[in-house]
Amino acid sequence: MTTHFQPPSKSLTPRDYQFIALAVILFLLICAALLYANFTLKGGGDFYVHWVGARAFLFDKIDPYSGEVAARVQGLVYEGSTKAGDEPYILDTPFQILLLYFPISLVSDPATARAVFTLFLELALFALAVLSLRLTDWESPRFFAIFFAFLAVCNFYAFQAVYESSPALMLAFFYAAILTAYRAEADEFVGALLSFSLYYWEVGAPFLILFFWRAYREKRTRIFAGFFMFALVMYFVAFLTYPNWVIPFLRATVNNLRADFGFGAHAVLVHLLPAQGQTLGWILTIGLVIALGYEWSSAVSGDFRRFYWASCLSLAAAPLLGFRTEIEHLVVLIIPLALVFSVVHDRWRRIGNGLTFLLMLFIFAIPWLLYFLSFGSSYKFASESTFLFLPLSTLVGLYWIRWWAIRPPRILSDLANQKS
Repeated sequence: MTTHFQPPSKSLTPRDYQFIALAVILFLLICAALLYANFTLKGGGDFYVHWVGARAFLFDKIDPYSGEVAARVQGLVYEGSTKAGDEPYILDTPFQILLLYFPISLVSDPATARAVFTLFLELALFALAVLSLRLTDWESPRFFAIFFAFLAVCNFYAFQAVYESSPALMLAFFYAAILTAYRAEADEFVGALLSFSLYYWEVGAPFLILFFWRAYREKRTRIFAGFFMFALVMYFVAFLTYPNWVIPFLRATVNNLRADFGFGAHAVLVHLLPAQGQTLGWILTIGLVIALGYEWSSAVSGDFRRFYWASCLSLAAAPLLGFRTEIEHLVVLIIPLALVFSVVHDRWRRIGNGLTFLLMLFIFAIPWLLYFLSFGSSYKFASESTFLFLPLSTLVGLYWIRWWAIRPPRILSDLANQKS
């Protein structure tokens, strides 16, 4: 089929001006809505722990990893009524990353600072949806592109990430940008993004390990040059600003690991299945480690399709390896979900539209149903089921489409099925 390209117009049309005006109005409405929401809603602790830590260091000369910072954040989030099981909000972010919060810490009002930060997270969430679709090379009908963007922005896990103002949203955007830039061979930019991604290990550690291994095997030295250049500058500024931050940071990290908060696959399985949960937890962890080892051994030297699929598998497996994490961190699974939907749609052309729509609706609706139907004694069961639902569903989806995701069509029947 011949495609005719129309040369771009040298001037903006009235329709272009209407679109720009509409985009500006929507942007201003979103800003106003976020500001209003941050004045009226609770939450936002994932942002406040960084904002309070930065302000405590800058204006009060207080160690940002101290208990005083955690107490101030608890006062902001819980308004002084903390109880057992609440998040302790202990800052365990490396100081070179905390430096990035210094500009917004100059805003003295908590609600305004949170609103500004949340706006950046919303923009990152939208960019995450766009990059996730671009990675798949999915020439989807416009309806599915719009519906996927809606699913990415309005799903339960994204809502939780925005509500808590979680940096996991920014990390998810970084991961999608890293894969996109890697494919485009923008190696120095990849290295810079990697230097900003070295925290929240429970979210992306398997993905980052695979990525560095792949870059090493391919001898992409410019990635390491970009990484070390930005990382060394950040560490230099961090040690120049606060020379003794490492020990307090490590102490805060250990205290956070000891805190009984968040979700871990082992703990959830033990609670849901007291008799078999511990055994199933270890079987799941060992099985995932073996699966990752096998897939990584092929992905580090395979083509980009195989590496991309293995990267998605690494993101989906991370919440199930046994480390405690939080439900808003699962927003990173937007990246592998885009791959699953695209392959399902392109592989089964005859029923692809309906099947893809049902899968999207299933992934979107189940967590929200669990959230709205949970009450009283069923709340813990619903929250744990919501935590397990997305990574398990994503793993099943990734292995379902594995053959077609990592291999181009090889036989005439495959080509016929894709055209039919």
